[in-house]
Amino acid sequence: MELTALHQDPALDQQLAMRILEVVFAHRRLLPGEHDKLYMPSAEAAPHMPKVLKAIKAGKTVRMVLPAFPAKSPSRKKTLSHLPDHGEELALRNLNNLCDRIGQIYEPGARIVICSDGRVFADVVRIPDPHVTEYNAALRQLAAARGLSNIEFFDLDDVFSGLKDYAILREDLMVLYGEATQPLRERCKTQPEAGEMYRGITRFLLEDFSGLDEFSHLSRSAIQNIARTSAYRVIQRSNAWGRLLADRLSDAVRLSIHPQFRLSEKIGINLIAQADGWATPWHSVVLESRDGVRLVSRTHAEKLNAALMYRDGRPSHYQLLEVA
Repeated sequence: MELTALHQDPALDQQLAMRILEVVFAHRRLLPGEHDKLYMPSAEAAPHMPKVLKAIKAGKTVRMVLPAFPAKSPSRKKTLSHLPDHGEELALRNLNNLCDRIGQIYEPGARIVICSDGRVFADVVRIPDPHVTEYNAALRQLAAARGLSNIEFFDLDDVFSGLKDYAILREDLMVLYGEATQPLRERCKTQPEAGEMYRGITRFLLEDFSGLDEFSHLSRSAIQNIARTSAYRVIQRSNAWGRLLADRLSDAVRLSIHPQFRLSEKIGINLIAQADGWATPWHSVVLESRDGVRLVSRTHAEKLNAALMYRDGRPSHYQLLEVA
């Protein structure tokens, strides 16, 4: 195993920090068109370099924070249940392995803090709070059972420990870290990154809401209007959660499950490599075939007549059986 020792030489520290970021960048999720753009590596690394250098100079673990793994989509056209399945396991393993690769070049290694944001906007996306609680607990159990020691967990329940009135908990978050809706709407119209986020979340919500009985009497255009309004509220809550994390985990490199620009304060990270840059395990099911693993909707897997596989007595993923 190649192992780089700690250095007191600033130039060597800089080189090591760049190597660590190159490991992370190898798993980046980029927005369409960003793969073809060329920038100086130092420019792409610049937003993240101070945090990595600070860890190296102190001889500490490089920490990365990832708001993700909120809860399963409530649409059973997309997901198997409200609990984690093979998709979450694959994603957690990939994140843990990413930290292992950093550990091969930097002895203190790296850790990723999964900051589950499901509690933050559960009411907006129509996910019952008990489902968020069960999902979070099952995630932690899964990581412990699989020995994924580079993964930590943090959620809104940890911030307001002991408070079980989740409506008050979300209200407190917005009082402390929230912003008005109008400035957010303006950014979504004028800033490419904000606009991409808004459109992506609107698409997800339209798909989710279209699969719920609550909206079955509405036209697609009516559901789309609800999804657009809800998307602003999701982003508003997510931004508040991001500001809280910036306070609580200020030294951590900021990752994102959403595709990002090459020059960004966040590094979009691939959970499961595949063509659709927006797909996540909590909006999809895993489909295995001889061509590999990909994330698809439950409906799509069933249209392919894929076999439903079980693990630990629960639905886990789909397998496309090969015809002889």
